[in-house]
Amino acid sequence: MQRFAGKVVLVTGASTGIGLETIRRIRDEGGTVFAAHRRGQLDIEDVRSVHLDVTDETDWNGAIADIVREAGRLDVLVNNAGVRESGLVEETSLDQWRRLIDTNLTSIFLGCRAAVPAIRRSGGGAIVNVGSITGIRGTENMAAYSASKSGVTSFTSSMALDLARDNIRVNAVCPAAIRTRMVTGWLESTPDSEALEAAVVAKHPIGRIGQPEEVASVIAFLASEDASFMTGLSIPVDGGRSIR
Repeated sequence: MQRFAGKVVLVTGASTGIGLETIRRIRDEGGTVFAAHRRGQLDIEDVRSVHLDVTDETDWNGAIADIVREAGRLDVLVNNAGVRESGLVEETSLDQWRRLIDTNLTSIFLGCRAAVPAIRRSGGGAIVNVGSITGIRGTENMAAYSASKSGVTSFTSSMALDLARDNIRVNAVCPAAIRTRMVTGWLESTPDSEALEAAVVAKHPIGRIGQPEEVASVIAFLASEDASFMTGLSIPVDGGRSIR
């Protein structure tokens, strides 16, 4: 398939996991992909690197301007950058709260605000935000993280209503446990990682942790014209966890 032939796509959180697999998927389907990361240069074949701190307004404005200057347009934005931190409310510092909200939610606001005019000038396109299953239903010991991701869900639906007239679709994917560096690091940081992983797996009716490419395939679908009649949705990619 060449669903992204002639399309220019920006993906944040590009260095590993879901972001990296999304970049590969869209590139392989003919897209011109810009991979954004705060460390700057990424060694990904046939993909352009963009330096971007997603919490920085100036960085966002500069990145979008650079992409339009180089590629002439922007058609798709994938807001994938995020951080995961656990903690009970009374154990969560204000700095931790702000870090989660800034990285997981404010970054999406800044990205959409910077990118929408460029996507509009291209005649429309798509925005895909990466939320979490915790944004649909709360999870114990993750109050701040859940709050940041539930914000993604409501922001997505509101943006979809605002931008439908401009032929810009806005959707979100909401993964459960996916075998990324973030989740693997969390599992390995515990005294009994095997027991914790077994408990996590048990929450998913499919009976396993997901793979990044399984989320990337849904992101690519939502970003493509195959999803041309879909907007404002937050799609669980969760092995059935949200129905348990």
